[in-house]
Amino acid sequence: MPNTDWQNNGYLKISGFFSSEEVAALQKWVAEIARWEPTSDKWMHHYESTPDGIRLSRSENFVPYHAALKKTVTRGKVVDVVSALMEEPAVLYKEKINYKYPGGGGYAAHQDAPAYEFVPFHITCLISVDAATSESGCLYFAQGRHQEGFIALDDNGCIASQVASDMAWTAVPTVPGDILLFGSYIPHKSGANRSNSPRRIIYLTYNALSQGDWREKYYQDKRQAFAHYTKASATQARQISKIAHFQGRTVRNHAE
Repeated sequence: MPNTDWQNNGYLKISGFFSSEEVAALQKWVAEIARWEPTSDKWMHHYESTPDGIRLSRSENFVPYHAALKKTVTRGKVVDVVSALMEEPAVLYKEKINYKYPGGGGYAAHQDAPAYEFVPFHITCLISVDAATSESGCLYFAQGRHQEGFIALDDNGCIASQVASDMAWTAVPTVPGDILLFGSYIPHKSGANRSNSPRRIIYLTYNALSQGDWREKYYQDKRQAFAHYTKASATQARQISKIAHFQGRTVRNHAE
C-alpha cells in the first residue's frame, strides 16, 4: 500500500475506520478490562495519582483474557492495514490501553524503538476509543523525523529535552473510530489531560511475522525488568515502561 503520508510523515491517520457499532463494542470492552482486579501473572494494570484520586493509567497483556478483543486485534482489518503498510504479514507484538483520565499525565517526547526490543521495526495502530484533542492529550508527531534512526536519547530513553524543544510538532487529534498508524522511529509525545473527559486509547504494536512471534517474550522480559525496578532506584520503580517517558505521578498499585 504505497502511501505518501506514511512515507513522508512517518504516520497515517484513517478517519472512521471503525463503525459506530464497532466503537460502542470497543468502549464496552475497554470498560470491562478497566474493572478487572490486578493480577501478578496475567494482565498488568498501572496506576497514577490524579486530582480525582488514584486512577488507572495503563492496562497491558489483556488479549489472552478477552476473546472478543483478541479476535479484533489479531485478525481482520486491523492486521490487514498494518500488514499492507509493512508489505508483509504482521503479528501482534504487544498491546496496551492508555486511559489518561482527567488530570492524567502525558508522555515526554520519545521514540518507541528503545522500549520495544527483539525486532528492529514495529508499527503501532492507535484506536481512538474516546476523542483525543490537544486539551485532553492527543498525540503530537515530529513529521518526517522517522528516517533518522535513534535521536538524541537521554538517560531515560527519551529524546533529550533540548532537542525535543527544537523539533516542529504537529498535533493529530482523533475521534472515536479513527485509527492512527505510526512506526517505531517517529518522535511523538502527548500532554496531560486538561479536559473533564477521559482520553482512552488502545495501542496495538505489530512486527513482521517473518521476524517471529515475540509477544510472550516481550511480556516475560517486561515482568523481569519491573521486578528489578522495584529493587532499584525510586525513579525506575515508578516507570510504566522500559523507558521513563510517563510524566504522571505513578503509584505501584491501586491501594497505595
